Amino acid sequence: MAKLDMEEVAIVLFTARSIKEAAEKAGVSISTLYRLRKKEEFKTVYNKIKKEAFSDAMQRAQSYCSESLEVLRAVMHNPTALDSSRVSAARTVLDLGLVMFENENIIEKLNELEKKISDD
Repeated sequence: MAKLDMEEVAIVLFTARSIKEAAEKAGVSISTLYRLRKKEEFKTVYNKIKKEAFSDAMQRAQSYCSESLEVLRAVMHNPTALDSSRVSAARTVLDLGLVMFENENIIEKLNELEKKISDD
């Protein structure tokens, strides 16, 4: 099976709700799809498709961050909102801030380690 065909099958497999549906859409038998999934070459292509799809989803999510923070800020500062909603919004903002802080520290430490390794 050509690489282009493997990519098409990988995309169909990734987006289908079931193996049966994927096989039908890809125009292969279910047993062929199971055999294909065991091949390293196909696993590599499938993982590439998965990684690209995840990366695209994360880019879309990042584009909504400012808007989402504004919504949380509005709920936090809305005196007519339920206390539980205000607390939930505030907690979410704090959690996001903490995660970002931790990620920045991890990245900084990784950069320091990489520099030490390359200097040795």
